Amino acid sequence: MSDLEVSVVVPVRNAERWLGDCLASIRAEKPREIIVVDGCSTDNTVKIAQSMGARVISDEGMGLPAARMLGVQNACSDIVALIDADVVLPPGSLGGLLDEFKACGYDGLQFGLESEADGPGYWGSALAWHHNHSRVRTWFGVCATLMRRKVLLSVAFDDTFRSGEDVELRIRLEEAGYRLGVSSITAVRHRFRDTFDAARNQWLQDGAGLARTVRKHPLRDGWLMVLPFLATIRGAGLSLLHAPRFLAYWVCFLVYNYRSIFGELLRPPATGHSVGGNAAWLSAARLAPVATGFLFWALAAIMLPPAQLGMGSAVVAAALLSVQLGMLGIGQATLTLLPEQSDGGRRLIASSLVAVAVAALVLAGAVAGVTFALGSGVGTAWHDPVLTGMFLATAVFAVVAYQLDHVGVAQKRSDRALLRSLAQSVVQLSVLAFALAVGVRDVAVVVAAVAAGALVSVILGLRQLSRAGAAPDWKHGLKPGRALRLLKPGLPNHALMLADRAPGYLLPLVVAATLGPAATAPWYMAWMMASAVFFFPQSSGLSLQTALAGGRSRLGLVSSALKASLTLTFFAGAMLLMVGPYFLGFLDSEYAETASLLPVLVPALLLGCVTQVYFGLCRAQGRLAEATAVAVFAAVLAVAPAPLAASGFGLLGVSALWSGAQACAAVIAIWRLGMLMKRPLPPNRLQLPAAAASQPAGIE
Repeated sequence: MSDLEVSVVVPVRNAERWLGDCLASIRAEKPREIIVVDGCSTDNTVKIAQSMGARVISDEGMGLPAARMLGVQNACSDIVALIDADVVLPPGSLGGLLDEFKACGYDGLQFGLESEADGPGYWGSALAWHHNHSRVRTWFGVCATLMRRKVLLSVAFDDTFRSGEDVELRIRLEEAGYRLGVSSITAVRHRFRDTFDAARNQWLQDGAGLARTVRKHPLRDGWLMVLPFLATIRGAGLSLLHAPRFLAYWVCFLVYNYRSIFGELLRPPATGHSVGGNAAWLSAARLAPVATGFLFWALAAIMLPPAQLGMGSAVVAAALLSVQLGMLGIGQATLTLLPEQSDGGRRLIASSLVAVAVAALVLAGAVAGVTFALGSGVGTAWHDPVLTGMFLATAVFAVVAYQLDHVGVAQKRSDRALLRSLAQSVVQLSVLAFALAVGVRDVAVVVAAVAAGALVSVILGLRQLSRAGAAPDWKHGLKPGRALRLLKPGLPNHALMLADRAPGYLLPLVVAATLGPAATAPWYMAWMMASAVFFFPQSSGLSLQTALAGGRSRLGLVSSALKASLTLTFFAGAMLLMVGPYFLGFLDSEYAETASLLPVLVPALLLGCVTQVYFGLCRAQGRLAEATAVAVFAAVLAVAPAPLAASGFGLLGVSALWSGAQACAAVIAIWRLGMLMKRPLPPNRLQLPAAAASQPAGIE
């Protein structure tokens, strides 16, 4: 006869070793029912469950989260106990937890866990010692837990998880405002297998679960990436004090957790990322190579005197300007058109890559011709044919790599850009380090290293697309008509993009022409660090545009993008203010002086968060003329007086001028965002731009 109005759900798979003890301890508590959900066991698990009077159902191998939900769906009681097979309930414990659950008004309450090994060996003891001394034991989980049935049915486990589903569920339960807890009064026995394979499997599952959680909730729980490292530091310290024999355990724990984390993160997800996740991955792709980029320019500063380094940075800036000119708005058109393609975008991708490469090559030649005619600054670099060739190669490879980033954003797979950015950075650094080692000291080496890194990024990007089944269809995608159709929606966006981005590449050229190449080197260091942080606002704006262009409601998306942008930019800016002066001081006194520019630049980066979200919303609503007017206004303020500011106030004047222009744009953006968010829009306005929305799905 039942004494407790509780349904107990026990998910199992090949659990004959422990299931008998577990079910016996549960049956002694006299719950209303015991439901065993079997995951296609091949041992005596089902026979044991049936012999103990449990109701057995099968999850048909759908996995642990699905098994738990299946048990909950078949439960009769309003309160459900989720008990794993490796748990043994002491007498009276279920009733005691139920009393605490009701008295305190919990929606979910976990037993306290007293871990133990099921043998005398090393690995089971180490696992148990770890858990008994870990802070994680105070986190709400579901291996031995009471839950309200209606809460689980409404929130539910994410059945795409195969491990770590309890951590991810807790996140959503907390966000929904449910009351959760871990009992400090009632505890159960929690057993670990005493083998290395069991320990390794535990580490791999933990790491994969953390990675999936970070992928799904990157902004709220991205810090979980460092959890295994922090746990290792704490655990190793406690081991040194109390149990030195477990130090080897912590080495394995760290290695296998991060092996699983990185393996999971680099594995393509079943679906694309959310707007926040996509922005976070793209931001990570921009931020990840910053450390190697600093080292790259530090090595360049060691290799070359300031005048030559300034010339090298000016040439790189000219190449990046050519990239922005050569995009022709095709990247923005890709964000809108690619999700609609019937062939997965293979023809569109091919057309877009060839179009931007040809345009960048032509316009890089034009940039070289104009600056050569001016005669000063970067124009003197074109007397060297090798340097000129490296400049043109950099522009072409970099523009293709940049377009591949847009493809990744449109596919909601910005995580691919992270791997390519890391590969690009490593190659650039390796080329420069090799040149330094063999004694080659020339400006062309710096530019060649950048070109080599961009080329590797392109090769890797094409391989990624091929493995994802979206390899460019060169045969059908290279017809000129398709490129022209890309330009139709692209060019209206191009003016906005140029006005927004070009000042960042023009100002180094202005400094080189006004103050000379020697002043450009320290300016470029400070400007490069600030530009790295500026990728956060830009990434949020791009991801917002993609989400809105895909037909999703703007409700909440603008707020989400703005919060993500401000949060990421704030922390990155704070880190820049703390670390930047030390880096610049390490290089030389000439570079150290530019540290005073950082407090001027960082506030403008935060203001840029609002402006970039405003631009993303304008693109998604077809308000390109309005956004372009604001961007042109800010660009004119930043660039037109720059020669006078540089002559009169030096680098500080140029920095203050750019920051002031950003502030003016942000004021307008705040005003217009407030108005646009209050104004209802017809559904068709959410497709951007109007010309793009009218294009046939296949860009035939």
